[in-house]
Amino acid sequence: MQPARAWYCRDDVVDEYKSTLKEDDEKLPMLKTLKIIRAIVVNVGLFAGWIYALYLGGDPTIITVFALGVVGAYNGLELGDYLALVQAYSEIQAEANDGDD
Repeated sequence: MQPARAWYCRDDVVDEYKSTLKEDDEKLPMLKTLKIIRAIVVNVGLFAGWIYALYLGGDPTIITVFALGVVGAYNGLELGDYLALVQAYSEIQAEANDGDD
């Protein structure tokens, strides 16, 4: 029986993380840390490109709208992926607790 999942957690992504966490015995803190570092690096790069484009004299309205769209889309995807990881981890914990009973 599959537990109820929130609407923002895609089933295929959660199932993939569950299989990774079960098979590889990967620790969640390491995955979380890697995701956070990746998000920081990408965001710093995006903001640096945004500021550099403005420095070179680009149209602030167009560049800002485009940059906010890209940053928002990227961070939305990252958040969805992170929440799927957390959902998979909580399902594995729930399965382990049910198995212990």
